[in-house]
Amino acid sequence: MEVVPVLIRPTTPDEADAIAAVHREAFGSDIEADLARDLMRDDAFVGSLSFAAEEDGRLLGHVLFTRAWLNRDDGLPGFPLLLLAPLAVVPEAQRQGVGTTLVEAAIALARESGEVGILVFGDPKLYGRFGFVQAGPSGVRPPHAAEPMWGWLVLELAPDILGPAGTLAVAQPLDAPALWVA
Repeated sequence: MEVVPVLIRPTTPDEADAIAAVHREAFGSDIEADLARDLMRDDAFVGSLSFAAEEDGRLLGHVLFTRAWLNRDDGLPGFPLLLLAPLAVVPEAQRQGVGTTLVEAAIALARESGEVGILVFGDPKLYGRFGFVQAGPSGVRPPHAAEPMWGWLVLELAPDILGPAGTLAVAQPLDAPALWVA
């Protein structure tokens, strides 16, 4: 895999339309583009972990995180986690390390910032490279039935933080059953 040299930088609020265009181009759909735009406007948006990959002034990729909350089954107080969604790289820059660089930068900053865990509903082959494992054994359930369940993944940033079982509460734009089916 050839790695394209790109600038990884934080996004700015005025880039919502350009970022939506990256998601539209990457997925060939308005669904992910609208989701990214809606999440960037939601109170759960974690702007410090929204990164863009740029080459010669053109956006090639974007990663977005929102705050999620683990509602514990045992009735004890829950705690905040991060949800990675969506991640997009324009087709001509895919398989060149752009997405990897975006995710690595965001994970590093999340860890440095004291975050305790990241969840994602995605491809285990892709996210497994960063240390994500299936979330089912941790007891953390997605807000809706995820299909396939093997795509529900977690990365613990603090040791043994995910012992208590519970259901994840997510930002309103992500709280739709259709978004949890691959």
